[in-house]
Amino acid sequence: MGQLIKLQDYISRYEIDMYKYPSRFIRLKRQQWELYKEAWENEKMRQENPIEDSESIASFEEEEKGSFWSKLKEKFIRRNDDVLEEDLVQSETIIDNQENNLFDDFIFLNDQLPETTEELKRLFLEELFEVQLSWASSTFYSQSFIDSSYYREKNLKYFIQRFPDTYLFLYQPIFLLKKAPVESETICITPTEAYCISFLEEEDGAVYIGSDEYFWQGRYNQRQEKFLNPLISLNRSESIIKGILKQEDIDFPIKKILLSRNGFIEFPQAPYGVVVVDRRNYDEWFQRMRTSRSPLKNIQLKAAKSILEHCKTSAIPRFD
Repeated sequence: MGQLIKLQDYISRYEIDMYKYPSRFIRLKRQQWELYKEAWENEKMRQENPIEDSESIASFEEEEKGSFWSKLKEKFIRRNDDVLEEDLVQSETIIDNQENNLFDDFIFLNDQLPETTEELKRLFLEELFEVQLSWASSTFYSQSFIDSSYYREKNLKYFIQRFPDTYLFLYQPIFLLKKAPVESETICITPTEAYCISFLEEEDGAVYIGSDEYFWQGRYNQRQEKFLNPLISLNRSESIIKGILKQEDIDFPIKKILLSRNGFIEFPQAPYGVVVVDRRNYDEWFQRMRTSRSPLKNIQLKAAKSILEHCKTSAIPRFD
């Protein structure tokens, strides 16, 4: 599951400590999945082996009052001091206790028990997606008012739910350059390189004709339309990232991706550094990205920290 370190201009917990939160998220996600799976297995076993004695049933029901998911949520929000990192300083203890559990804001979709492990995983990822949005729009002290449409944003879910834990995403970030806000394409920072990504997915089977011109041509079933050359925005995003990394003396490769999962991109003379991914090579590209086993790297976190420091943030104090 990729990590959402920045969403538009919302405040992010990763801005507080870029070196701590990525590894913490990975550790807590794995830890919580084991708790989640264990509770599910115990509940299935209980349902498959009901207690026969009526008095025992009444006693059991009183003890186990509440739905399975409610009990599971209670289990998640317990504080476990032993999972806190040993090197946390005294002044951070209260904050870290608050953030030590991924599921403080966990809201289960329903009370129905999943039938299979795959169904359980899908439910877990759906709920974890909401946790990611919480981490990308609030800190212990501040919060941003997130647009509810992001909870249904398919492309955002695509990045967060289908890529490795070590991939760090900035989704539609807004940079401050000479005090002026500049919107950017989605940025993915992997352990070895960064990608600026632009989607071309107007409709299924569409064909996009690339060129060096200001406008490209799109062919959609019975019609043809011109649209703004997506490389303009990609080049701007790349230029911003390059400038930031150069300023911080960070040597980190950057590539641009034109992505169409449901269409075709005809651009045989694509410039150097531009990766064209469409229906013909998407599966191969996706599997290569998805199966990456590289751990988080210091240079990756250093690059992400520098990029975050140049992003715009709008937030207000939390009073809860």
